[in-house]
Amino acid sequence: MKKTLITILTALTFSVCAQETAYTITGTIDIPELEGKPAVLGRWSDREKTDTVVIANGTFKFIGNIEQPTYYWISINPEDRNNNIVVNLILENAKIYVTVDSEKNSKITGTKNNDILQNFSDAERVLSQKINDAWRASRDARQTRDEELAKSFNEEYRKYNEELRTFKIEFAKNNINNAAGQSQLRSLLGLPLEQLKGLIVNANVATLQVPEVARVVERIEGLERTAIGQPFTDLRMPDVNGNEIALSDFAGKGKYVLIDFTATWCGPCRLGKPAMIATYNRFKDKGFEIVGVWFDNTHEAWATGMKALNMPDWPQMSDLKGWGEAAKIYGIHGIPHAVLIDPNGIIIARGLRGDDLDKKLEEIFGN
Repeated sequence: MKKTLITILTALTFSVCAQETAYTITGTIDIPELEGKPAVLGRWSDREKTDTVVIANGTFKFIGNIEQPTYYWISINPEDRNNNIVVNLILENAKIYVTVDSEKNSKITGTKNNDILQNFSDAERVLSQKINDAWRASRDARQTRDEELAKSFNEEYRKYNEELRTFKIEFAKNNINNAAGQSQLRSLLGLPLEQLKGLIVNANVATLQVPEVARVVERIEGLERTAIGQPFTDLRMPDVNGNEIALSDFAGKGKYVLIDFTATWCGPCRLGKPAMIATYNRFKDKGFEIVGVWFDNTHEAWATGMKALNMPDWPQMSDLKGWGEAAKIYGIHGIPHAVLIDPNGIIIARGLRGDDLDKKLEEIFGN
């Protein structure tokens, strides 16, 4: 009898532990035409697909385990872009329920994190609809050449965009210590330094170790390290011929040096190159240099891309690691991005492009 009791208790203990280290996502879909279509589970952090199942009898189920609550997506019928449904959720070791109604509206329940995220998503959807409606109304007004009406709807569009931005910032800040709030941090990495700091001001020690939060900390450190008034941080990488060069070979040597963070796969970067080349030709004999730092992944794409752009002979470097160390060191969130360094090696401007760059150089060198 004693052995039987021990066996039962051991089985119960194992059952509880199994429940604590496993998740079950149960989905129901009220759309008959999606019968037999795939549902794909994936991580937002790297867009990696982690599981695929098939919808049967209006239901689907994912079973697995995960180390900590993480922001995921479920893509239903992903091969049909016109009839694809994407559901966001916090994946954690618990029973999670997904429902999709006949209007393709989704709802996530089962955990506190998902309740918080669902409330956020519902409010976000309302604001996003207002943004879309204002944009369409502005477009229609322009087509009828009613400029006053178009201007009015443009103002509404800007107002609702700002409301949505503020709402997301406050949501992330107020929920920084849970996975729901942390799920929005990636979309806010482009915020100015002080606002980034505000996002994590209430983060506890454990939260600071979460990858999404650590990424914000990393960007804050990069922006502080390379802020206006700070000395430049050196970069050392191969040029297109495989010869190692360094930013310090050029910066702090008596010239104004612009670091051009760019990539051949970046459309806006390519579009901006003719203007940058014109600026370079205009000021290069007055004490101006450019150093290109390319976020490319292969030597072939980099070399071919530069040739197609007819790049001048200013120094070009790349570690061929995409968003590698240079992005972390300089707190780069989006490209094209430029950092201007004075002759003594001090950073004096960030984010200069096009006319703004020309105006700054005219201030320095004159017309």
